[in-house]
Amino acid sequence: MSTKTQKVNTRLVPLGCLLVILFLSILATPRIAAQRDVAENAPDGGCFGSPLWDQYNSAATQPPLGIGSQQFESAMAVFDSQAADDFAITPGSTGSFITGVRVMGEYSDGGGPASSFNIYFYQNAAGNLPGTLIAAFLNLSYTGVPPDFLICLPSPFGIAPGNYWVSVQARQDSNPNGQWFWHNRTIQSHAGAAWQNPGDGYGTSCITWNPKNACMADQVSPDQVFQILGFHEGPLPTPRPFPTPRSRPTPVPHP
Repeated sequence: MSTKTQKVNTRLVPLGCLLVILFLSILATPRIAAQRDVAENAPDGGCFGSPLWDQYNSAATQPPLGIGSQQFESAMAVFDSQAADDFAITPGSTGSFITGVRVMGEYSDGGGPASSFNIYFYQNAAGNLPGTLIAAFLNLSYTGVPPDFLICLPSPFGIAPGNYWVSVQARQDSNPNGQWFWHNRTIQSHAGAAWQNPGDGYGTSCITWNPKNACMADQVSPDQVFQILGFHEGPLPTPRPFPTPRSRPTPVPHP
């Protein structure tokens, strides 16, 4: 073997070893769940997916434009309140994942900004009101300015087909940032919105969930403006039968 050939072989051996090590390291790298991958790689920092439920329309133009849904500082805790509205996850997929909520809302005059948002999901209870709490995501960051807020969940939340409720609550101190109001919607989808004020600071006696218009008579707009964002997993593929193998003649052995 020539000296030149030996030098080429000497260079190729380390390169081949490097490629093998790189290939094996890729195979050994752990993978997180697919839904986490797609959620964290959403374009423009938004929530991955598209609207699973869309009520971002028919916004109220006459007062009251919204309803309070806010967690205040501890000194004002008796005024902590929540508004909630229902939504549906339709059947037809092997699974659905919520990645965020888009909501329309406003601050009081000279108020804002909210420090964060709380998002709660509830089962639908008898009487079409929020029932069992199934998930709570607290102190979530958000993007946007009034009247458009986008709140992404820290990871996709898997949810089965059915009827549910979502509550969007601003985490905002009234001193010095005033109040936040979830914008009303003039048409109703499914049940009308609900509201509660456990400390009864507003004197409505709605210390548990009630239809919002039963708590405040001027709340004539039945729903809230929001979207549930996420994605569906596709249906399982239909199994394809393997073709029946054709018989082949037994080969004759050769001497």
